[in-house]
Amino acid sequence: MSDSTPSSVASALGPVLAVLAGSALAVQSRINGALGTQLGDPVAAAFAAVVVGVTAVTAVSVLSAAGRQGLRKLVRQLREGHLSWWFLLAGLIGAVFVFAQTLTADTLGVSVLLLAVVVGQSLGGLAVDRWGIGPAGIRRVTGLRVLGTALVVAAVLLAVSPRLGQAAGGVTALVLLPLLAGTLMPLQTAMNGRIGAAAGTPVTPALTNFLAAAAGLGVATAVHRAVADPPPWTWPGPSWLWVGGLLGAVVVGASAVLARSIGVLQTSLGLVTGMLLGGLAIDLLLPAPGAVVAPLTVAGTLLTLVGLAVAAWPGKSGTDEP
Repeated sequence: MSDSTPSSVASALGPVLAVLAGSALAVQSRINGALGTQLGDPVAAAFAAVVVGVTAVTAVSVLSAAGRQGLRKLVRQLREGHLSWWFLLAGLIGAVFVFAQTLTADTLGVSVLLLAVVVGQSLGGLAVDRWGIGPAGIRRVTGLRVLGTALVVAAVLLAVSPRLGQAAGGVTALVLLPLLAGTLMPLQTAMNGRIGAAAGTPVTPALTNFLAAAAGLGVATAVHRAVADPPPWTWPGPSWLWVGGLLGAVVVGASAVLARSIGVLQTSLGLVTGMLLGGLAIDLLLPAPGAVVAPLTVAGTLLTLVGLAVAAWPGKSGTDEP
């Protein structure tokens, strides 16, 4: 979608594209979790996944005319003070999310990981839209949006309820990390959306996002290997374990465009729904050892679609002043 896309078309396609991007995040969670298990060092695994994304996005930014022009526009916007430099730190939030994936996915399971992310993301999306941090400006927190968000949270609780007991042992504290990552993700979406609006292309926010994430995780990896005793780095066998970074680059670019066209809340709820649908598909088609798809998981996942539809229902106005 671009500025020339009719608003009615953008409103119809936006939530669908957000769901597809969320499905890619579910696949990324499984891949990055497996990469962390294979390497035996979740910090280094998160760094490795981000480096793959940096390499791909840098190539696109340098080789494409849109990427080079976007970087020039971004530098000009920063110099003229139209965009604050701290928006470039959005990738640090992405680093927290990737680290949460690599550390907790194989321990908590994808469903419980997504529960924590979804609850935080749904609530964070309301706050970010209300504060007007995203490129679409302040978006009114209507009753329908609150109801839709509540339905999504309730649906997620229903979807993962069969597995909550499995995670209630000694790993409950691990839920706090993906919960934090989920709460911050709408802020990251808003910041990347602003960068994309300034640059005129989603390639630029993808680049700045991955550069900041790589810098943060690079420092964390160096500190971790200096103070801890992780196993030596080894090249994990299957090549598909390195695809997580590429999926992350696609999701960041898509989120930057969607936040500009449909707002941070609807983008976040679409990502939420896609994550659950993607997680359900993974458990059905490529189940992890011991994974069971319970009827409540299916019912709760389908209920998220209802919540997304309610939250995305057009009100009197897309934006509002405080």
